[in-house]
Amino acid sequence: MKLLEGCRISSDSWRVIDEYSIEESLEIGDTDVETKDWRPLDGLEAPDLLLAFVDGVRRTENLIYVEDEEGGLWRGAFVSVGAGCVLIKLGRSNRASESYRAMTVKRYLLLEKEVPVSVSSVKLSLGDFSLDFEVEKTDKEFSARINELMTALERKVALSVFKKDKPDLLVTDGSLHYSAKVKRLPFVGYVKKHMRVYLPPERRDILREMKVGQRTPLFLIHSQPTMEGKGPTTFDKFSWYVRISEHEGLSGLARLEVSAGIGKEEAIRIANVTAWLIPRLASTEFTDARAPQNLLPIKHLENTLRKRLGSQALIRRLISKELQL
Repeated sequence: MKLLEGCRISSDSWRVIDEYSIEESLEIGDTDVETKDWRPLDGLEAPDLLLAFVDGVRRTENLIYVEDEEGGLWRGAFVSVGAGCVLIKLGRSNRASESYRAMTVKRYLLLEKEVPVSVSSVKLSLGDFSLDFEVEKTDKEFSARINELMTALERKVALSVFKKDKPDLLVTDGSLHYSAKVKRLPFVGYVKKHMRVYLPPERRDILREMKVGQRTPLFLIHSQPTMEGKGPTTFDKFSWYVRISEHEGLSGLARLEVSAGIGKEEAIRIANVTAWLIPRLASTEFTDARAPQNLLPIKHLENTLRKRLGSQALIRRLISKELQL
């Protein structure tokens, strides 16, 4: 295919880029930042909150090989990323048509940096239907770069929703990776995958002692990475664990975090509220295979975003059509 100037493209359609990424490295800081009395702490009821949940999705549409006329061979990938927000007011019915905010999809053709092309986008068409893929060259692993693109889109959504709707809390699904513009805002990272335990051994008994609706005291995590591409590359966070279900061990826990720039007192207030709030939003095995950690608002937001990505079969058909030219 001559979709890219001077190059041939062939398909590698059966493969996809791994969608699983490991959480950032462990760097435990001060575990006594809130108190030296490490016992379970009860949540604080806050029934009138306006909540925003932000999440992103990613999908590999098709991997490709790119060849030039001199025998050079490189990899590429057609990918789609989406991000959006669901806004919820506690204590009343929330209609889906009124709750979704800033639902956004962007598409990219990622190429290895050495590919000798200069086009900024490619357009795939089938009848009256067409899609534009922004061309981006990268020297990073594709999976890492896709995560950065998705995170950037999530950050844009989060900031626009906060500016317009002023929620009391904005919860992002996953670790909080954008600090420069949110370090003093009530943005909460909700981490449901436990790749590491973020407590030293002498502090871990509390994880077995907590009841549903209780939390650990705050602890500090040093030098967590950002994905902003500009400004500081790391920042400190306050973090805490919340017991969200009766499931044994880590399977009944979630870890939450805020930028340390928000200040200790505000972090304590947010931690108290989330200990009460998060268990009420936890999913069940009957409705979600990722229960209980996959929160119901995030589950519905993810499902809606994946629909916004469109039919992967149709997109692959568009790519296949171009490859046969």
